[in-house]
Amino acid sequence: MSEHDRKSAAFVEAHRRPGIIVLPNAWDVGSAIIMAEAGFPAIATTSAGVAFAQGLPDGQAMSREAMLEIAGRIAAAVPIPVTADLEAGYGKAPEDVAATVKAAIAAGLAGCNIEDSTNDPDHPLLDIGLATDRIKAGAEAARASGHPFVLNARADPLLSRGGFDETKFAEAVKRANAYRSAGADCLFVPGPMDAGTIGRLVREIDGPLNVLGARGGQRSELTVADLEKLGVKRISIGGSLSVAVLGFVRRAVAQIRDQGVFDYGDGALSNAEVNRIMKSYRSR
Repeated sequence: MSEHDRKSAAFVEAHRRPGIIVLPNAWDVGSAIIMAEAGFPAIATTSAGVAFAQGLPDGQAMSREAMLEIAGRIAAAVPIPVTADLEAGYGKAPEDVAATVKAAIAAGLAGCNIEDSTNDPDHPLLDIGLATDRIKAGAEAARASGHPFVLNARADPLLSRGGFDETKFAEAVKRANAYRSAGADCLFVPGPMDAGTIGRLVREIDGPLNVLGARGGQRSELTVADLEKLGVKRISIGGSLSVAVLGFVRRAVAQIRDQGVFDYGDGALSNAEVNRIMKSYRSR
């Protein structure tokens, strides 16, 4: 078995056995190595964080090839499975999603997210029929590859403007269950961060549920243990850590500009420690 297949098979098995999966989201090779060094058994990428690191906005501003080039380098750098946020699949048609899944596998990834958002505020979601066909095409492409792979289908009704309502909740459940029937291995419903809503999603969705532990400047009051008790299978943190880092940089440079002081280094790793960590991964 290849190293890629070994890592991917371990990721598939993690979704089948009991226990919650916690995935920090990396945005470059360096952040991924720090996360792997912390002992996580798998990590994800954040499409937002990757885009921000290139000076681009979130929302499929990068091409499939550019996103997968970075995700592939992350996957090659760490000895654990990596799943990538591949946004809306880099094309509207089912064939586009199939091509994205094939390219993700070729890049050495163990899984990917595919979402149903359009980035059009007036029509924020793809038609459910098309969205389901896209997940089916991605799942079939993964199976046909012969490689283990986890397809995480993301249903975005609860992210649409106007806040939570029962119609959006019902639509999120409907879509998640349709994607599960189409072959998705895990269902991702971002938005809710309260126990009541998450518990309802767990009960009404017929498959493993991925939720966000943190989102942008927000954080859940729920812990990993709380979410596991609710029945959540998988937690990711999206771009929240990457924007926290950018927030730190903004505060630090503002302090230099406004106060003329340089005391932002509390908690920083030394160059020697970072060199040690990076060298240890390059030698694997």
